[in-house]
Amino acid sequence: MSDGGAELFRGTRALVTGASSGLGEELAWQLAARGCALVLTARSEGKLRALADELAQKHGVAVDVIARDLGAAGGATALADEVERRGLSIDHLISNAGFGTNGAIVESDAARQAEMVRLNCEALVVLTTRFLPAMAARGAGGIIHVASIAGNQPTPYMATYGATKAFVQSFSLAVAEEVRARGVRVLALCPGPVPTGFQSVAGADIAPSQRRAVLTAEETVRIGLRAYERGRTVCIPGGLNKLGTVGVRLLPRGFVVRTVGRMMRQKPRAADA
Repeated sequence: MSDGGAELFRGTRALVTGASSGLGEELAWQLAARGCALVLTARSEGKLRALADELAQKHGVAVDVIARDLGAAGGATALADEVERRGLSIDHLISNAGFGTNGAIVESDAARQAEMVRLNCEALVVLTTRFLPAMAARGAGGIIHVASIAGNQPTPYMATYGATKAFVQSFSLAVAEEVRARGVRVLALCPGPVPTGFQSVAGADIAPSQRRAVLTAEETVRIGLRAYERGRTVCIPGGLNKLGTVGVRLLPRGFVVRTVGRMMRQKPRAADA
């Protein structure tokens, strides 16, 4: 697959989930700068409309807003139905919406864990299966699934989150192979620690041992979009994050899990929990 560069996005339309803040908002800005029309979705309609106005004014692209809660039962189906009702053709699906929680699973809330699986996994699968067939029929476009380096190994104290991101990686790579000969791109973007609202929702700070690997949202998205433009299937932004992934593969699994457990064991921040 050739490197189309920014021209890959110009004159096309991308659906960005979780677009009201963090990586989703940054993805919207960088896609709009490439001339890509947008459909923005998240729970907060007010934030989305304010962002849509800014993007349209600065970059002159069409921006549609559809506020939906993808963590609710049927949320992803409702979003896809509304996109189709409006007659919006989606060339690029950017599945960014997701969240994590910090703490031992024995102390966790079952409903919150189930919501995490719906948002991080189920919504992503529903949207992929709804929009991928048209991409394959056109022989163009593609999908970016935002995973995480947390999906490279079991993650004690963020057990469900790490497992959902392992699912995202596995699903993305499998789908990428299925559509590889049909002109459709599929990328699993696997960021390391990025200072966004994610930490506040999770109720935990970036672990001290991870702080040297921190990249900004701007850096992470820029690297990820470049990888997508080049037709790659996996992108791990940052040299230290790549190195850590290699280490995880080479070291004994038990040692890795115990080490990650020591890194991740934090007391949730009462102010953010």
